[in-house]
Amino acid sequence: MTGRRIKELAAILTIGDGVIAILSPRGHALLWRLGPARAPADWFAARPNLLRLIGAVQIAWGVWLALQQHKG
Repeated sequence: MTGRRIKELAAILTIGDGVIAILSPRGHALLWRLGPARAPADWFAARPNLLRLIGAVQIAWGVWLALQQHKG
């Protein structure tokens, strides 16, 4: 049961991250602009539509993962 809860928690976090990436891609990328993540954050901030696409994939994967925990 603990493993399923952890997987569902990961799904919830992934879905939430995907929603934020869709709604505010530039702000979301720049929030993580620190240390070694500075260059990737700038790269993603300059490509908001790519980050929105990644967000949509995150949401789809998160929903799929969450639903797997409720089978059976």
